[in-house]
Formats: sequence, C-alpha cells, structure tokens
Amino acid sequence: MTSDPTTEVEWSQSFKEIPGQTGFLDLPREIRDLIYEYAFCVSGAIFVYSMDPYAVRPRIRAKIVREKGEGPVEPQAMGSSIPTALIRSCHQIHAECSDTLYGSNVFRMYMSNPIFAPGYLPFVRQIIFIADADHRIYESDLDTVSHGWRRRFWPNVMEKAQALLHSFPNLDFISFPIKSRPGETWRPAFMASDRKTREQRVSIAAAWMKARCPFQDEHLRQCLHLEIMPASDFTKESYEGSSFAPEDEWDHAEFTEAFEKMRSEGPVLQAGTPESPLYYRPRP
Repeated sequence: MTSDPTTEVEWSQSFKEIPGQTGFLDLPREIRDLIYEYAFCVSGAIFVYSMDPYAVRPRIRAKIVREKGEGPVEPQAMGSSIPTALIRSCHQIHAECSDTLYGSNVFRMYMSNPIFAPGYLPFVRQIIFIADADHRIYESDLDTVSHGWRRRFWPNVMEKAQALLHSFPNLDFISFPIKSRPGETWRPAFMASDRKTREQRVSIAAAWMKARCPFQDEHLRQCLHLEIMPASDFTKESYEGSSFAPEDEWDHAEFTEAFEKMRSEGPVLQAGTPESPLYYRPRP
C-alpha cells in the first residue's frame, strides 16, 4: 500500500495490447466488480501499523488481522491475500478496484493523520481506531469515573474522531474499542448493578452517558461507535462443560447496546467554536 502523494485514482480507459483479443476489461463492469470484491475484500481487518522509512517510494506497513472472530488466527502479510500486482496492472483497473480495496475493508489504525495517498482518502469508509483510555474511567468510584470520562476520555474521543473525519471525509463507521485490563473484561462502574435487569442496566448506562457525551455534529453521531474489548478471546462457549467457567461473568455487549441507545438520542452541539472544549482545530 502506498502513501505517495502523487498517486492518482482518476478513472481513465485502458486499451488492450492486442485489440482483437478478448480480455478482462471486455467483461461487463458488474462482473468485474464481483471479481474485485472476491479479490480485494478480506476477512477480518487491515491493521495499518507504520510506514516503511527505507522504501524508495513511501509505503505503508499493514497486515491482515483477526477482528470480531473473523479473519486469520495469526496476522498475515497483505500480499498473501490481496493480489497487489493486479492493482498496478493498468490505470483503469487501478481506479476501479481502489473503491473496493479501500471502501469495503475495515482498517484498524492508531494514527489519525492521513497516511494514505490523498487520492485514496475519499474511498475509506470503516476505521477501528486504537487509543488508550484515561485510567480514571476504570475506577470503581462513580464520581472519579464521571470526572475522567467528561474531562479527558470523551473530549479525546471527539478530537480523534474529528481528525479522522477531517482526513477521511466519507467515513460511515468509526469504532473506538476500550481495552480491558489483563485477566478480566472491564465492567464500567455505571453498569455495575446486578440487581437490575439487562434492559434496566442498558437504560441507566445510556442515560449516564447521554449527560456526558455531547456530539460535535450529526455526521459524527451517525458514524461513531464505542465497544469494550474482552480481556481474552474466550467466550461463554469456550467454557461450556468446563469446571473453570467464570463465576461472575457479564456480557460486555450491554455497553455497546447502551452506547447505541445513547447515540440515537444524544445531544448534538451546534457548530463548533474555539471556545468549545470539544472544538477541533486541524493541525497545519
């Protein structure tokens, strides 16, 4: 994958070397799109982790990784699953398949700056952004959690999300997974009541977040998602029939449900101003 700023993705017709022969570009566009989907859509996510400083042309280092139970168990090199040579075969194929490669795959990254070449930025639709959360949100004291959430965690999420939208204007999915501490899936203090039903816990958590999670604009509200990363890959099914099943297990999907409920009702700020604590000023 390249970050060369001179890379162009403008569609231009390519011509066959031997005009009389039937080739790939003679297929109907609908058929070609199906082939692109088969060739360039990966199972899991594409983890963009650095740029190669030693390459003659700027290149991005990335691997295909497991995501939400899908994809390879161990990270795989991009070239083992994606026919990168096909992208470079001609201008027309490069333009046609870029929408599939960049628009249909999920990218996992920890850099909010535009690492792709400018021509690819409008194609990107789905990003999972990795970031460390403020340590105070993990506390058991609700006042401490509230302070850390309102003053540090949520403004940081807004800043990163706004930066991503500024770089990738057509994003329709941004997910911020919150890491759990080793050995135990994090359960927020505002969801710690076992005396309530699942529906009640979700409603209480949604109301708690609604008062502390103002959105910068409608686009951000539509595409932003939060979730809790479990402490390990083990699930209830993993412990089935075992005497080592955890005694106090909770479904971290409740948090996702609560955030989605809040997101559908959450307040949207008016146009950001420099006086607003959530105002985002793009870096020069």
